[in-house]
Amino acid sequence: MRSAQEPVITGELVKEIRNVLQSDQAPWWMAHFYLADDPPQNAPGRVGTSRRRVDIEFERGGDRGIRPRLHFEAKRLYQPGSVTAYLGEEGLALFIDGEYAVTEDIGGMIGYVQLDAPAVWIERIREGLSTARVRLGFRLPPGLVKHEPDTYPTETHKSHHDRPSVGRPIMIYHTFLQF
Repeated sequence: MRSAQEPVITGELVKEIRNVLQSDQAPWWMAHFYLADDPPQNAPGRVGTSRRRVDIEFERGGDRGIRPRLHFEAKRLYQPGSVTAYLGEEGLALFIDGEYAVTEDIGGMIGYVQLDAPAVWIERIREGLSTARVRLGFRLPPGLVKHEPDTYPTETHKSHHDRPSVGRPIMIYHTFLQF
Protein backbone atom coordinates (compact mmCIF):
# COMPACT_ATOMS: atom_id res chain seq x y z
CA MET A 1 0.00 0.00 0.00
CA ARG A 2 3.05 2.21 -0.23
CA SER A 3 1.72 3.95 -3.34
CA ALA A 4 -2.03 3.42 -2.81
CA GLN A 5 -4.36 6.40 -3.07
CA GLU A 6 -6.16 7.72 0.02
CA PRO A 7 -9.63 6.26 -0.79
CA VAL A 8 -8.10 2.78 -1.25
CA ILE A 9 -6.31 2.93 2.10
CA THR A 10 -9.34 4.36 3.87
CA GLY A 11 -11.58 1.67 2.38
CA GLU A 12 -9.27 -1.08 3.59
CA LEU A 13 -8.93 0.51 7.04
CA VAL A 14 -12.72 0.81 7.38
CA LYS A 15 -13.13 -2.80 6.24
CA GLU A 16 -10.73 -4.01 8.94
CA ILE A 17 -12.31 -1.84 11.65
CA ARG A 18 -15.74 -3.17 10.66
CA ASN A 19 -14.39 -6.74 10.91
CA VAL A 20 -13.30 -6.02 14.48
CA LEU A 21 -16.62 -4.35 15.38
CA GLN A 22 -18.58 -7.31 14.01
CA SER A 23 -16.38 -10.04 15.44
CA ASP A 24 -17.85 -12.52 17.90
CA GLN A 25 -14.83 -11.78 20.10
CA ALA A 26 -15.40 -7.99 20.11
CA PRO A 27 -15.79 -6.44 23.57
CA TRP A 28 -19.45 -5.79 24.52
CA TRP A 29 -19.12 -2.01 24.26
CA MET A 30 -18.28 -2.18 20.55
CA ALA A 31 -21.91 -3.11 19.87
CA HIS A 32 -22.79 0.56 20.45
CA PHE A 33 -20.61 1.93 17.65
CA TYR A 34 -21.51 2.40 14.02
CA LEU A 35 -18.94 3.05 11.33
CA ALA A 36 -19.38 4.98 8.09
CA ASP A 37 -17.00 5.39 5.16
CA ASP A 38 -17.18 8.77 3.38
CA PRO A 39 -20.56 10.00 4.74
CA PRO A 40 -21.79 13.48 3.72
CA GLN A 41 -21.70 16.13 6.44
CA ASN A 42 -24.33 18.76 7.13
CA ALA A 43 -22.75 22.17 7.55
CA PRO A 44 -24.18 25.67 7.22
CA GLY A 45 -24.48 26.76 3.59
CA ARG A 46 -24.01 23.27 2.12
CA VAL A 47 -26.80 21.06 0.88
CA GLY A 48 -27.16 18.05 -1.38
CA THR A 49 -24.07 17.14 -3.38
CA SER A 50 -22.20 20.27 -2.24
CA ARG A 51 -21.84 18.77 1.25
CA ARG A 52 -18.35 17.73 2.28
CA ARG A 53 -17.63 14.06 2.92
CA VAL A 54 -15.55 13.12 5.95
CA ASP A 55 -13.35 10.07 5.42
CA ILE A 56 -14.40 8.04 8.48
CA GLU A 57 -17.20 8.59 10.97
CA PHE A 58 -17.88 6.68 14.17
CA GLU A 59 -21.30 7.14 15.75
CA ARG A 60 -22.23 5.98 19.23
CA GLY A 61 -25.72 4.56 19.38
CA GLY A 62 -27.82 2.64 21.82
CA ASP A 63 -29.63 5.57 23.42
CA ARG A 64 -32.26 7.98 22.22
CA GLY A 65 -31.31 11.58 21.71
CA ILE A 66 -28.02 13.01 20.55
CA ARG A 67 -25.56 10.43 19.27
CA PRO A 68 -21.96 11.56 19.56
CA ARG A 69 -19.84 11.25 16.44
CA LEU A 70 -16.11 11.10 15.90
CA HIS A 71 -14.88 12.29 12.51
CA PHE A 72 -11.54 11.43 10.93
CA GLU A 73 -10.03 13.12 7.89
CA ALA A 74 -7.18 11.18 6.30
CA LYS A 75 -4.30 12.42 4.17
CA ARG A 76 -1.44 10.67 2.44
CA LEU A 77 2.02 11.73 3.59
CA TYR A 78 4.11 10.90 0.55
CA GLN A 79 5.67 14.08 -0.88
CA PRO A 80 6.85 17.52 0.33
CA GLY A 81 3.45 19.16 -0.37
CA SER A 82 1.66 16.66 1.87
CA VAL A 83 1.98 18.92 4.94
CA THR A 84 0.03 21.65 3.15
CA ALA A 85 -2.70 19.17 2.20
CA TYR A 86 -2.81 17.77 5.75
CA LEU A 87 -3.20 21.18 7.38
CA GLY A 88 -5.01 23.03 4.60
CA GLU A 89 -8.52 23.66 3.32
CA GLU A 90 -9.09 19.96 2.55
CA GLY A 91 -7.48 18.74 5.78
CA LEU A 92 -7.31 20.04 9.35
CA ALA A 93 -8.88 23.38 8.38
CA LEU A 94 -12.17 21.54 7.71
CA PHE A 95 -12.47 21.02 11.48
CA ILE A 96 -11.41 24.57 12.33
CA ASP A 97 -13.87 26.09 9.84
CA GLY A 98 -16.78 24.00 11.15
CA GLU A 99 -17.23 21.85 8.06
CA TYR A 100 -16.58 18.74 10.18
CA ALA A 101 -17.49 17.97 13.80
CA VAL A 102 -19.48 21.19 14.16
CA THR A 103 -21.38 19.79 17.17
CA GLU A 104 -18.45 17.85 18.61
CA ASP A 105 -15.46 18.78 20.78
CA ILE A 106 -13.13 16.11 19.39
CA GLY A 107 -12.02 15.11 15.90
CA GLY A 108 -9.18 13.24 14.28
CA MET A 109 -6.65 13.39 11.49
CA ILE A 110 -4.97 10.27 10.13
CA GLY A 111 -1.67 10.55 8.31
CA TYR A 112 -1.03 7.65 5.94
CA VAL A 113 2.79 7.64 6.01
CA GLN A 114 4.04 6.37 2.63
CA LEU A 115 7.47 8.02 2.59
CA ASP A 116 9.97 8.38 5.44
CA ALA A 117 9.14 7.44 9.03
CA PRO A 118 6.20 8.67 11.12
CA ALA A 119 8.62 10.66 13.33
CA VAL A 120 9.76 12.66 10.28
CA TRP A 121 6.16 13.56 9.41
CA ILE A 122 5.27 14.37 13.00
CA GLU A 123 8.07 16.95 13.02
CA ARG A 124 7.00 18.34 9.62
CA ILE A 125 3.38 18.64 10.81
CA ARG A 126 4.58 20.24 14.05
CA GLU A 127 6.53 22.84 12.05
CA GLY A 128 3.57 23.44 9.74
CA LEU A 129 1.25 23.92 12.69
CA SER A 130 3.66 26.43 14.20
CA THR A 131 3.76 28.42 10.96
CA ALA A 132 -0.05 28.40 10.63
CA ARG A 133 -0.82 28.85 14.34
CA VAL A 134 -3.00 31.93 13.87
CA ARG A 135 -5.01 30.44 11.00
CA LEU A 136 -5.48 27.18 12.92
CA GLY A 137 -6.54 28.89 16.17
CA PHE A 138 -4.20 27.25 18.67
CA ARG A 139 -5.22 26.96 22.29
CA LEU A 140 -2.88 26.03 25.12
CA PRO A 141 -0.90 23.88 25.04
CA PRO A 142 0.06 25.04 21.56
CA GLY A 143 1.26 22.75 18.83
CA LEU A 144 1.37 19.00 18.55
CA VAL A 145 1.61 17.16 21.88
CA LYS A 146 2.27 13.42 22.31
CA HIS A 147 -0.88 11.76 23.58
CA GLU A 148 -0.63 9.62 26.68
CA PRO A 149 -1.41 6.96 27.92
CA ASP A 150 0.28 4.27 25.87
CA THR A 151 -3.01 2.53 25.08
CA TYR A 152 -3.33 4.63 21.93
CA PRO A 153 -1.42 3.88 18.75
CA THR A 154 2.21 4.75 19.38
CA GLU A 155 2.21 7.67 16.99
CA THR A 156 -0.83 9.57 18.28
CA HIS A 157 -0.56 13.24 19.16
CA LYS A 158 -3.13 15.94 19.86
CA SER A 159 -3.65 19.63 19.27
CA HIS A 160 -6.21 22.11 20.65
CA HIS A 161 -7.86 24.76 18.46
CA ASP A 162 -10.30 27.65 18.76
CA ARG A 163 -13.11 27.68 16.22
CA PRO A 164 -14.58 31.20 16.08
CA SER A 165 -17.10 30.26 13.38
CA VAL A 166 -18.43 27.43 15.56
CA GLY A 167 -18.18 29.16 18.93
CA ARG A 168 -16.44 26.25 20.68
CA PRO A 169 -12.94 24.77 20.67
CA ILE A 170 -11.94 21.36 19.37
CA MET A 171 -9.25 18.86 20.26
CA ILE A 172 -7.80 16.98 17.29
CA TYR A 173 -6.11 13.61 17.63
CA HIS A 174 -3.40 13.06 15.00
CA THR A 175 -2.55 9.43 14.29
CA PHE A 176 0.27 8.52 11.92
CA LEU A 177 0.08 5.06 10.33
CA GLN A 178 3.07 3.63 8.44
CA PHE A 179 2.40 2.06 5.02
